[in-house]
Amino acid sequence: MIIGMKITNFLSAEEQKELRTGSNFRGTMGFIVSWGMIAGVSVLYVLFPNIATLLLLLWIFSNRQMGLGVLLHECAHRSWFRTPWLNDVAGHWFAGMWVLVPLPFYRKYHFIHHTRTGTLDDPDLDNIKSYPVTRQSFRRKMWRDFTGRSGLKSFIGLMLYVNTGRPGNAISMGVQKQEVSREEVVHATLVNYSQLLLVHGSAAMLLGYFGHLELLLWWWVAFLFGYPFILRIRQIAEHAAMPALASEDVRDTTRTTIARWWERLIFAPHGVNYHCEHHALPTVPGYHLPRMHQLLKQRGFYQHHPDALVNGYPDVIRKAMSA
Repeated sequence: MIIGMKITNFLSAEEQKELRTGSNFRGTMGFIVSWGMIAGVSVLYVLFPNIATLLLLLWIFSNRQMGLGVLLHECAHRSWFRTPWLNDVAGHWFAGMWVLVPLPFYRKYHFIHHTRTGTLDDPDLDNIKSYPVTRQSFRRKMWRDFTGRSGLKSFIGLMLYVNTGRPGNAISMGVQKQEVSREEVVHATLVNYSQLLLVHGSAAMLLGYFGHLELLLWWWVAFLFGYPFILRIRQIAEHAAMPALASEDVRDTTRTTIARWWERLIFAPHGVNYHCEHHALPTVPGYHLPRMHQLLKQRGFYQHHPDALVNGYPDVIRKAMSA
């Protein structure tokens, strides 16, 4: 919720209630779209295996890994579905587990991000605090992303810290500072690793049965070599190179990016680009954020806050780089 100003200056109580009301149908459709794209491009590659369909497969896999991450995010807020338990089940088993992030971990970590945005307690701070960077530095970051170095570091952080509950630098999931007992680490490790084995082991057996285990290999290639760049751009777009790291006004710390159709296919699935709106009212599901954006824009929400709204991800990348 907006701190330091009242959202009621822009949205009535009735409008807020309507925007916050989730839909089981629309929530289910979001999962169908992401998994339908994953299945569709997989079938296309199996039927016509060549370099063009492989590149398309890796592109869609990387984009939909972001899509599943966004669905995990939405379900962590218990906003995507109207029925609470659907958020927990779908967000964990059909989104988070596929990108190695358990929903219980993400929900706790992400709550801290919302309540401590841009402060030293924000676990995401290290991902955004250095921007803008020089063009040379940004090119080096891109090189690390596309050569797998960023993805490998993120993978190690997810497996050693996120899925064990141990404190440490989980890279894409931020710095985990809370001390935990040995018993808590053992419990988290057993639960999360067994669930990851169940999900990815089942996928391997199913794909192996049909003779296309290589699809799982390409999933991890996309995770290591494509997804990190998309994730980096998302992080920059949301909070980096803003007037302030921390502020009582979300418009000083958080950006909305108006995404064209092709940008949504690369960087912004499921309405994740409306991030200023999301921080203003965190329990509004992503499929209602475009309407919320139009209402706020019409009522002057962005007036005198030009950094909180940009047109397109090329502008985001330009803002991430200094001269």
